[in-house]
Amino acid sequence: MVVGSPAGDLAKVLPIALVGLLLLVSGWWDSAFDLRYWAPLTILSIALLLAQLLIGGWRLRGDAPLTVATVAIWVFALYVLLTAAWAQSAALAWEEAARTCFYAALWTLTVGAGAAGAWRNRLGAGLTAGIAAVAVVTLVGLLFDADGLFLAGRLDSPVGYRNGTAALFAFGFWPLSGFAARRGFPSAARAAAFAAAVLVLGLAFLTQSRGVLIGLALGGVVSLAIGPDRLRRAWLAIAAVLAIALVSGPLLTPYDAFDGGAGTVTGGDIQHAATALLLACVAIFVASILLFVFDNGLRSSGIDRRMRVVAAAGLALLALGAGAAGLAKIGNPVSYADEKLKEFNDVEPAAVKGSTRLGTVGGQRSDLWRVAWDQFRDHPLAGAGAGSYQFAYYRDRHTDRNLSDTHSLPLRLLADTGLVGTMLFATWLVAMAVAIARRARETIAAERMWVAGLAAAGATLLAQCLVDWLWLLPGLLGLGVLALGMAAGGEETDRVGAPRRWSPVRLAAAGALAAALVGVTFLYLSDLYVRKARVDALHSPQAELDSARTAAWFDPVAVTPLYLQASALESEGKRAEAKRALLDALDREPDNFVTLGLLGDFEVRGGNRVTARKYYRRALSLNPLDSGLRKLSEGAE
Repeated sequence: MVVGSPAGDLAKVLPIALVGLLLLVSGWWDSAFDLRYWAPLTILSIALLLAQLLIGGWRLRGDAPLTVATVAIWVFALYVLLTAAWAQSAALAWEEAARTCFYAALWTLTVGAGAAGAWRNRLGAGLTAGIAAVAVVTLVGLLFDADGLFLAGRLDSPVGYRNGTAALFAFGFWPLSGFAARRGFPSAARAAAFAAAVLVLGLAFLTQSRGVLIGLALGGVVSLAIGPDRLRRAWLAIAAVLAIALVSGPLLTPYDAFDGGAGTVTGGDIQHAATALLLACVAIFVASILLFVFDNGLRSSGIDRRMRVVAAAGLALLALGAGAAGLAKIGNPVSYADEKLKEFNDVEPAAVKGSTRLGTVGGQRSDLWRVAWDQFRDHPLAGAGAGSYQFAYYRDRHTDRNLSDTHSLPLRLLADTGLVGTMLFATWLVAMAVAIARRARETIAAERMWVAGLAAAGATLLAQCLVDWLWLLPGLLGLGVLALGMAAGGEETDRVGAPRRWSPVRLAAAGALAAALVGVTFLYLSDLYVRKARVDALHSPQAELDSARTAAWFDPVAVTPLYLQASALESEGKRAEAKRALLDALDREPDNFVTLGLLGDFEVRGGNRVTARKYYRRALSLNPLDSGLRKLSEGAE
């Protein structure tokens, strides 16, 4: 097969297309939040990358920023694994390293495929069309069978996490807008793309996610900075926002009906909102066809130039008007900022009837971020170790909400990996941005449309990570990494007849990938046997014990297999061995209040209430706001 041929290019992009399809489908499985879903995706991605490396099908295109970015993301993954040596949970650090390997493998697989630009454009179009299809399916569900799609007045499906659902739909907004803005495509296709852009924006609005506003804003900056047709993109984005604003009243019907928990959201409320969104999309489609027929028909350079001047002047006037209106609305900027800071620090804000949630900033994050920052100050250079944040949170939190993530990727990096890990991750980001900017300069406008659209889509998800925990949704953030890799990578022009040399670097890379593959596979098998042990516990303690021991063999640093072993041994009457298993778990994670609570329960069942209270009190010291532990530590009943 000749390198550079259409068939050869197809072979290079098939692995990316396969992974992209799986990432899209994973949206219906909580975007692969659970290890049972993202570990197979990781195994597949690493295996595909290793296979391409072995057959000589993977190679960077000689771009220094791409090389730096690829090395940085893998060194970051290795550093995350190394933090297991001092993390409060080696098992959580191993799991975090495996998840990071997934993102690293996605990036590397994409930028090194070397497929021609036309195939990359098709992949980008496929991803964007996939998001549009998910949006249509969701809208149909809202219209005809809305049961379970909303949570607390906000769109929750398909991801099962409202901010994640918002990010999924926001991912498609800028590529769709970019396609609609590109003159030369059929008017009906452009109108359909713009109607789809309004649809995904409207669905994101139904989630009432505040973090997605940050994502869309940064995505817009990227789209306008490196993409063609800037004026058209800007005006189409404004038109989409205005369209959603015009129907915002009906769209807020489910949120208003919930009323902060005081009301009930009915199927009729949801159908009312969905119908309004459908009608808005139909109206946009019809109006857009007329607009794009006119735009495609412009042939006079003089008329076209005058239209651009008018459009630019209109944008300037609109920006000035929006700024003036904003100042009139908020009044004194200093007082407004102070008011919002106080609101941000309010961890239990009251819902405001008839008001969109998007203008508020109160919530749990101030408490989460405070704990993360304190942890970073205690371990500024190396960090506390991957997965250690949750131990600090339960010990130092000011509310009784049970959470385990910072809800901010930068603070997560600082708290768990310190300046070393944060700088490695930042190196990947900066080098990636340089690579994307270079590719945008090198390509023609038709291809730059997809470079800008994919880069903006990936930037939208990464930006939302500033205030959300999308990092823990590999199916979702994986789409962002895939899009960024497609935007940054490019075709090789000098690969025909290139010899496949096995240099020491190539051998080392293959060995490292093989080791990562084994590590993630072991992690997956351990989780598989943990789940099997829980099923076995329903009918056979011995079967539970065998499965738990197998799980422990595959993951020798995890505590969950030891919990299951203790349960099985106690069921068999082997209390001494059961306690030994729990004590082994405590040795592995001395600051784990769950283990101490289990030891307390074990002693209660044995009639040793004094000893049980000691364990409960130790657990309470690690989780002081847990009301259940407080009661147990006082009475051990």
